[in-house]
Formats: sequence, structure tokens, C-alpha cells
Amino acid sequence: MGEGRIKRISYGCHYFFVKPGKNGDVHMHAKKLMSIEQVKEVVITEGEYGFIVKTHVLESHSDTVRKINTAVRGTSINIMCHCKYMKR
Repeated sequence: MGEGRIKRISYGCHYFFVKPGKNGDVHMHAKKLMSIEQVKEVVITEGEYGFIVKTHVLESHSDTVRKINTAVRGTSINIMCHCKYMKR
């Protein structure tokens, strides 16, 4: 594949790997996560973490973490994304 078909998009965003509490419907939790203003995308996954949540954090980072953990009654870890590559 030629490099001309790949583009780099630079931006800063946070991804959270979210482990929900034991009770609850994943779709209900996903809707609660999407209701958080800073959340832009929610992906339901299988495995140790139930969700990947993409945010653009405009306020205090700890406030966003608290909102995410409260929405799913669980815990989360955060990674920072500086850029991504996409096929055109």
C-alpha cells in the first residue's frame, strides 16, 4: 500500500479503558457515558475492560475521570493520544 493512501491526523484526546461494575446493562452504561459532555465516542468491548471511551478533556482531568467512573459504577485508566493514522 502506498504512503499516499495514509494520512496522519494530529490532535490531542484521551482514551479511557473502562471497567464497569458488576451490575448493569452495557447499553445503559454506554448511554450514560455518552451523556457526559466531554465524551465523544464509546465502544463496547469484551475482555477485562467493558468500554473504550474517547474524550476531549476541556475541564479538570480528575472531574472527567470521576464522571466516567460514576456512570458505570466502576474504574478506568487513561491513555493520551497525540495523533492517529488513517487510510484514505
